[in-house]
Amino acid sequence: EASEIIEDLMSFAEPPQPRPTRTDIAQMIDEAIQLAERKTNTEELDIQIEVADDLESVLVDSAQIVSAIANIITNAVESYRDNIGPVRIAAVIDTSTEMVKLSIGDNGCGMNEKTSQKAIQPFFSSRPAGRKRGMGLAYAARLINLNNGFLDIESEPDLGTTVSISLPRE
Repeated sequence: EASEIIEDLMSFAEPPQPRPTRTDIAQMIDEAIQLAERKTNTEELDIQIEVADDLESVLVDSAQIVSAIANIITNAVESYRDNIGPVRIAAVIDTSTEMVKLSIGDNGCGMNEKTSQKAIQPFFSSRPAGRKRGMGLAYAARLINLNNGFLDIESEPDLGTTVSISLPRE
């Protein structure tokens, strides 16, 4: 386990430089869902997807962004206490920034303001000892930033969380 922690730290500190290519957002969402299903050992997640018809591709390293989205979906799934889902995923063009805005939301346990501010810090977890390492959102934010994107978290205790990702079109 110590070697896995060191590997997580190294991946966070020095991830590979992105190799941006034109990538279809719907394809990345599908791949991220498949990865999240493997991570959560769930055969089929309850996911509702809405992608705008006029949505074009994004210019990102698709493997890095798929990994980031999968980590966010995994957190959303794990936010439910008794059941799994639903997780809502929406993608639209943000006309104010000309970026693609991807929102991933859940109706899970949510976070208070103090917790949501710390959520992207490495090794932070609001769960008791024995939980996972707390690298999912930190790693997701790092990969999104490397790809010239932004991550924002809105959350309310007992109402759920929405993580918004802005990704470059050019």
